[in-house]
Amino acid sequence: MHFAPWYAAPMKPSSLSAKQMAEIAQLHGELEERCELEPLMDTLVAEPVFEFHPPGAALVGGDTLRRYYTQFLERFMPLVDEVHMIGECGDAHASVREYQIRLRVDGRIEDHQLVAVMFGSGSLLGGERLYGSERLLRLMLGDMESELEPIRGVTQFARDQAAPR
Repeated sequence: MHFAPWYAAPMKPSSLSAKQMAEIAQLHGELEERCELEPLMDTLVAEPVFEFHPPGAALVGGDTLRRYYTQFLERFMPLVDEVHMIGECGDAHASVREYQIRLRVDGRIEDHQLVAVMFGSGSLLGGERLYGSERLLRLMLGDMESELEPIRGVTQFARDQAAPR
């Protein structure tokens, strides 16, 4: 099992094939675009972890992520004018996707880049690591920014990936 020192619950390793990982990541993205909360939550483990870089902090747990996605779908998604996936790569452990996102905020166009690393846990997504501009991630987080937890130390996932095979 994978344990992050700052996160109390165990995270199972992925049991997905590379094809299944790509499929669940694709479904997750489509459900975000369609603003379908319940099916979206069904793609995640009960206690997911979403890391945001910057600021190098995370939203942890099912209840927290439900609140995040509720406000994300209600507040952030209406700002989205266009989304283009630039590229994708992955394996049985994770799907990495790069996006170009055009937002319309207060009548002005903003262009942003986002890299999303969606990682598997069991047969579902264990969470995401999101890399983008501070402005984009703040818009995505909305009021949830106050619930971010600092990421302390090296996660077990990182240790496991660096271990000799």
